[in-house]
Amino acid sequence: MYKYIKYKLSVIAFLLIGFGALYATPTPLKLKDTLVSIDSSGLDNEYVSVTKNVSNVGNLKEGAYSYRIIVALTNTKINSNRGVINLKRGETVVFSANDVYQLLTGEYFEVSVKKNHPKPVAPKVWHEPGKNNTVFENDEFRIFEERLAPGGVRALHSHLERVVVRLNNVQLTDPRFFPIGEAGKGIQVPNTIKFAPPMEHVVKNLGSIPLFNIVIEFKVPKY
Repeated sequence: MYKYIKYKLSVIAFLLIGFGALYATPTPLKLKDTLVSIDSSGLDNEYVSVTKNVSNVGNLKEGAYSYRIIVALTNTKINSNRGVINLKRGETVVFSANDVYQLLTGEYFEVSVKKNHPKPVAPKVWHEPGKNNTVFENDEFRIFEERLAPGGVRALHSHLERVVVRLNNVQLTDPRFFPIGEAGKGIQVPNTIKFAPPMEHVVKNLGSIPLFNIVIEFKVPKY
């Protein structure tokens, strides 16, 4: 009888642990002190803390973040101190640290910009990327829609540290080195996010549909 009761208790404990893991609150992926590119549904590094479909607005340390950016993946409704805000897929809204808001409906990324993040260093030569549409800009970062038609090429251009939200399923390549691309490389998986380091490259869209990314790119301070 003792062995039977011990066995039953072990089974119950196993089931409770399993259900606890199933319903645990998702946490962002920790990148700590690295700036390598990574595909994920959330990330955390020296520049930003990002969550998907979960808002950290009530859990952020006071004074640790300067801005919070919502990037909509579906129709998203937000109740804020500015009133009700409705976003379509690919649209963004920027909140300051003092703004109050609540995500009501929709799927989204919330990008919280860390106040004391490292300062990007200007390259010796800057090649401004063309064919993009800037939707927000301040002294700290800019947000732009990265678009490129099927078969289109964006000439040599520069980037600083940036968050990239992918919205369309296309493949990109640098045609100087890989004119027809590399198998499994440069794939833009919709509804994923990455943090990318500074670089200079040429980009070609090998896909049959337009490239559509939302990019939050940090700027070199003016002071």
